[in-house]
Amino acid sequence: MKTSEKILDKALFLFNEKGPDQVSALQISQELGISYGNLTYHFNKKDDIILTLYQRLQTELNDAISGLVQSLFEETFYLKLINQILEVTWNYRFVYLHLSSLMTQFDAIRKAEKDYAKSREKILSKAKEYLIREGFLQPAHQVDYQLTIRTLSIILYSWISDANLFYEGDQDAKLNYYSRLFFNVALPSLTEKGMEKYRGLL
Repeated sequence: MKTSEKILDKALFLFNEKGPDQVSALQISQELGISYGNLTYHFNKKDDIILTLYQRLQTELNDAISGLVQSLFEETFYLKLINQILEVTWNYRFVYLHLSSLMTQFDAIRKAEKDYAKSREKILSKAKEYLIREGFLQPAHQVDYQLTIRTLSIILYSWISDANLFYEGDQDAKLNYYSRLFFNVALPSLTEKGMEKYRGLL
């Protein structure tokens, strides 16, 4: 593994454990057993490491979504999409645990997060339209789907804080627990056919 990748992996671990504000570039180099000069050869300052990790997070999220968007109309699409998003975001949880601070500190992160929020809500809207058309969700005139989609979006942002502070269950079951919590918001909107399909997918 290249030194730059080792630095990123170690920084990611330390940021997730302690938070980016509590970890210095010097600490990262010491944890890796390399000189500080070697670290700054690859990343001039800690901010560069944070931004590179954020870009890596966005790439992994985009990969998870783009592969699944191609199979939008597969019945397992939604469960797979949410589970993959939860897994990627958990791996980079320091970003979401400190998102407000990072968005204030980095213009690039603030812009990317706003763009990502719009993209995510478009995907949820597409999913809604397909599920209504296929008879899994109630017609749009019966449900305020804009409010539902906004609530689902908030859960995708906030679940990591909740898991970090309050989740005490089996760690291997954590993603499934929050995936079910996510889908639970939409349960009142399901038709009988939708409930049958949801039980089958679980």
